[in-house]
Amino acid sequence: MLKERIDFLCKKKGIARKELVEGLVTTTHFANILAERYPLAEDLAEHLAQRLQVTPSYLVNAANSDKDTLETAERIFEELSQSISHITEERIHDLPDRHDSLTVELTTALMKAVYYQQVNDAVSHEYLHQNYLNFYLEKYGRPDDAELPLPAKKAMLFYKIQFYRSKNRYHEALSQVNRLSEHVQIGTDLWLTTQNFKMEACIFLKQYDQAKQVFEGTMRQVYEDRLFHRLSDLYIAYSGYCYSMGLYQEALVTLSMAEAHLVYAVNQGNMVSTILNNRIIMLTMQGDHEKAEEEINRFEGLLAREVAEVRQQFRPVLLIYRCELALAQKQWGLLTRYIQELKAIELTTDQEMSVAYYQCQLALAHGHHDEFMGHALSCLPYYESNHLTLRLESLYEALAAVSEELRKYKESASYYKKLVYLLRSK
Repeated sequence: MLKERIDFLCKKKGIARKELVEGLVTTTHFANILAERYPLAEDLAEHLAQRLQVTPSYLVNAANSDKDTLETAERIFEELSQSISHITEERIHDLPDRHDSLTVELTTALMKAVYYQQVNDAVSHEYLHQNYLNFYLEKYGRPDDAELPLPAKKAMLFYKIQFYRSKNRYHEALSQVNRLSEHVQIGTDLWLTTQNFKMEACIFLKQYDQAKQVFEGTMRQVYEDRLFHRLSDLYIAYSGYCYSMGLYQEALVTLSMAEAHLVYAVNQGNMVSTILNNRIIMLTMQGDHEKAEEEINRFEGLLAREVAEVRQQFRPVLLIYRCELALAQKQWGLLTRYIQELKAIELTTDQEMSVAYYQCQLALAHGHHDEFMGHALSCLPYYESNHLTLRLESLYEALAAVSEELRKYKESASYYKKLVYLLRSK
């Protein structure tokens, strides 16, 4: 791991290895040190550290993987692999970005990246990648058999799972979940988290029998070990299974079960928002608009009791629920109003793409084809890259019809072809 750290520091300083060791040792001898054929002498470490503007221990201990080091890395991994409701922003900032052992440093960086992704902190996420992680992901993240100490390996697998989930690439996510499961003790919180990941991936991949087996096996373990604090998690995941199977009423009942078991949950607030989110989406998609609006109002009422920062954070979420409901009911006046409110506040990338989608649907309803094409084409690449089928279905169909009306027959045929392929793959 010394070689990787040296390479990283050289890249950051913009110097070559030859320049780094000039006047100290030959490049051949230094290559043997980096290949661990010879130890890094203390006097050489001091000279190198001075040129790289780091401490000598940052080089000497780069490959350190003794018991204390591994335990430190393991503690960081276990702490940051919990639900984000258990992790404070202050704790993330308190964890140092630099550590003499690359195992600890890399584990910390990977798990910080997961945290930033989950809280939609795109600026911190991008900064961490540009200034540190991209280099080590290139070195260790590509080959599936990369040799890393166990805590760093688990952090890398956890990072990949979250990355692939965010892109809806569930074949890859499931592969990484299965690899992580080999290093996880049954009955632990991390094991329960991996089981939820498995169920989610199986549902998305339409492996329904396997999803049900995972749920039933996990539920048995939960009751045997009395892990009732994770029951709400499991019921939420199972409701997704029911909905995918077309058991819509059972899916809603299962969400009610999740809510009933919140008394055992540690992160009740986070669970409530997930339950309400899923229920609102299900009711809207099933055309039960009155109940969907009731749930939105209920969610808004619960948020009214929270501090201003939380209310501000969820404001775009509530507006998007209302946009979906207005679009489903073809209430164009309401949809226009909600879009304007969304455009006036700070949004995540996903929320910005939702606004573009609503704008294209609004333009389509009013027969403004040029405006429709502009908004549709601005959000289409995002939905294609994330494989969001429901959005793509309506976009392809509308783009094909409008292109045909504008006598752009080649483009129209292309969109129809994409729509047919999408429907066949469902």
